[in-house]
Amino acid sequence: MKTALPAALFAAAVLAWPLSARCAEIVLEQSAVQSLVVEGLFKDNGRLYLQKGVCFAYLDDPKVSLQGGRVIIRAHLNSRLGVPSGKECVGVSLNSGATVSAVPAAQGQVVRLTDIRVDEVEDANTRNLLNLGLAPTLPGAVEINVKKAVEDMLKSTGSRLQADVQMLKIDAVQVTDSRLSIQFDFRLVGR
Repeated sequence: MKTALPAALFAAAVLAWPLSARCAEIVLEQSAVQSLVVEGLFKDNGRLYLQKGVCFAYLDDPKVSLQGGRVIIRAHLNSRLGVPSGKECVGVSLNSGATVSAVPAAQGQVVRLTDIRVDEVEDANTRNLLNLGLAPTLPGAVEINVKKAVEDMLKSTGSRLQADVQMLKIDAVQVTDSRLSIQFDFRLVGR
């Protein structure tokens, strides 16, 4: 009898303890993140322009990978930098491969790229150009509005019920095993 009371108290305490289990998870494979990066950044005929005109700089041919907790973007830089003179650019051409990486993180109900860094370049001038031109554009490159994604998924089910996502909280964003995982909790009200 003496052991039954502590066991019953333990069971009651466990049942009363708030559950912190994840309610839902969105998992994006590498190919899906590649599509998001291309759609978000490389929108101009497959190019991301850092500068347009007779003097220009753009990145193209992006390859996205997921490793070490980071989204890694490898691209090729093509540029002609200098001073515009009529229909020509008097200056220097730069052509180089470059690798940029960032950490996906939750910002409210949206996942964006943070901690952006230029990891590898084939020449020092390219590094300077990327730090000035690319780093400011990357936070919007991969933007996943989780609440909107959940609402869109619910609408596409064809149900006659009207579902309203009233609360959504992102618990964790992780890059593991070539996948981007977004774990979140939400409250759904059906009408």
